[in-house]
Amino acid sequence: MAAAIAAMAIIVAGWTPAAAQSAIKAVVNNEPVTTNEVTQRARFLHLVARDAPNATLMQQALEELIDEKLKFQEAKRHNVGVPEAQVEAAFAGIAARVKLTPQQLVAALGHSGIDPSTLKARLRGQIVWQQLVMARFRQTVNIYDVDVVKALQKQTQKDPKAADAAQTNEYVLDQVIFVVPASAGKAGLEARMRETEQFRAKFAGCDSLLAQSKEYRETVVKHLGKRTEDEIPGAFQQVLTQTPAGKLTKPVTTANGLEMLAVCDKHETSANFLNRSKVEEDLRQKEGEVMARQYVQELRRFAVIEYK
Repeated sequence: MAAAIAAMAIIVAGWTPAAAQSAIKAVVNNEPVTTNEVTQRARFLHLVARDAPNATLMQQALEELIDEKLKFQEAKRHNVGVPEAQVEAAFAGIAARVKLTPQQLVAALGHSGIDPSTLKARLRGQIVWQQLVMARFRQTVNIYDVDVVKALQKQTQKDPKAADAAQTNEYVLDQVIFVVPASAGKAGLEARMRETEQFRAKFAGCDSLLAQSKEYRETVVKHLGKRTEDEIPGAFQQVLTQTPAGKLTKPVTTANGLEMLAVCDKHETSANFLNRSKVEEDLRQKEGEVMARQYVQELRRFAVIEYK
């Protein structure tokens, strides 16, 4: 584990920004972006783009923070918030991917001169932006049959076996996470397990899932959308086969805590239909990404941004 932390330190070994007293680098609709914020964000970006020049990373960090300010301001206008538990769950997920506990990730970041709040602020911005984009474009992203047919034709040309008519199960899922801190111990885990059972007993369908989750502390809900058997983690495959549509699976212990899947829909489908569904979802996602970029450009166009 110490080796993993040391490895993260090596990653940022080439990052040596000059120390300076914090000053205002930009003002976004009367909200300042400070040089300390920019330096911290640039250090984090260096973890991804190791070979990028420091000046490039500093400019990228500044623009990212300006966009982030705009997104948070937009979220405030629309009363969109992110529970702290959801940010912590996302942070824990990153830690798990690099085989660290959240506490060890905090230590690794700190050893590299990065305040953990820098990563958490970035995660919060990503989560709130996803909610804003979904709310704004859920009804406006249209995918036409002609586009799906063209994409399917290209797919079949690359892989003739894509037309295989085998049967498979397809689900529409929401994810529920009861966050369990590492410090909770056995008693804390058992208490949370009892809460999940109460939650399952009260579950009245996916439409009311988010409202129901607000009755419980440190509980996160994510919309997963359509998933097929091969896209579902092994730990959930068996419980899903035992869970009918309109019900919650039994809780499964993961790195984030206790997780359940709400089965909003479940049916058997052919690979032909499945391929079409996946292609349509991919096209919808690409269209959503285009609209998300346009959304940011719109926020910038109407914002007052002053560079110092």
